[in-house]
Amino acid sequence: MTPDELDALLIGNSLPMRKLKALIPRVAASTLPVLIEGETGTGKELVARALHACSGRKGPLVTLNVCAVADTMFEASMFGHTKGAFTGALRDMPGYLTEAHGGTLFLDEISGLSLANQVKLLRAIETKTFRPIGARVDHQSDFRVVAASNASMHHLIETGLFRRDLAQRLSGIQVRLAPLRERKEDLTALIAHLARRARVESDANRPIDTAALAVLQGYDWPGNVRELRHVVESALVLGSGSIVQDDVTDLLHPTSRMPGVHKGSAGRERALLEHLEKYRWDVNAVAQALGVHRATIYRQMRKLGVDDIRDVISTRG
Repeated sequence: MTPDELDALLIGNSLPMRKLKALIPRVAASTLPVLIEGETGTGKELVARALHACSGRKGPLVTLNVCAVADTMFEASMFGHTKGAFTGALRDMPGYLTEAHGGTLFLDEISGLSLANQVKLLRAIETKTFRPIGARVDHQSDFRVVAASNASMHHLIETGLFRRDLAQRLSGIQVRLAPLRERKEDLTALIAHLARRARVESDANRPIDTAALAVLQGYDWPGNVRELRHVVESALVLGSGSIVQDDVTDLLHPTSRMPGVHKGSAGRERALLEHLEKYRWDVNAVAQALGVHRATIYRQMRKLGVDDIRDVISTRG
C-alpha cells in the first residue's frame, strides 16, 4: 500500500492521524500480534485492512466479528470440523485459521470472547496449531493475528472478563485510535469523503453551511466516524440545496448532550433507558439508531450490572 493509498483509506491530517499513518508501515513490517483499541466507530477494521495491505503477506485478510458467533459455534468456526463430527456436519469444513494461512486473521470485538473460548484461542495463537472438531491430528497455519477491542483491555483483565495471558499474547504491539472528538480538524475532509461515498450530488452543489459545520464541530460524537457517516448521509437525503444547520441538528445523537453521559453510570443508564423505551426494548433497533453494533449495547447493559435493562426500572420502584 502506497502513502497515497493509505491517505485515501484513512481520512484526515490531524496530528493523531499523521502519527497513525506513520506507525502503520512500521507495525505492518513486524510479525507480532497487534491489538487495536478504540471506541466504537473509530475505524479499527480500516486500520486492520491497512496493516494487512502494508504487510506484504500473500494470504488473505480474514475477518471474524467475535460477537457475531455463538459461543457454542466458536470452536467449529475458528478451527473447522470434519464430516460427521457432529449433527449437521455433512462435509469437511475449514475454519478461519485455515483460511487465514499466509495472511492475517482479524478478530474484531475480541472483548466479547468467552473465557472458555479464550483458552482455546490462546493455544492456537501460541503454537500456530489447532485441531478441527472430529480430526485426529493437529493442523498448522501461518497467520498473523490482529485483534480489536472498544473496551480497555486493562479494565477487562481487572474485572475478570479477559485472561491476562491471552491479552499479553495479543498485545505484541498496541495501537490506540483517537476518537473523533480528539481530531475534529478532520471533520471537513471526512464530510466531503462521506458525501462522495454516498453517491449524492457533488460537493460544489451540496456545500455544507457554516452554521451546520459549527454544530458538527461542537458535537461530542459518541459514535465517532460511524455516527458522522449516518448524519451526513441522512442530511444529504433529507435536505435540499446546501447542508444547513437544521439538517444536522435533529440528526445528532441526543445522549451526548445529556449531563453526565460520559461521566458515570447514571448518565449511561439514563441514556440507555431512553433509547430502549423509545424502541420498545429492541436492542437491534437501538444499535442501528445509534450507529453501533448490538454487542456494544449488550456490553453497556452488563456494565450497569443488569441482565435486562428493565430491571433498573423495578429497582427504582
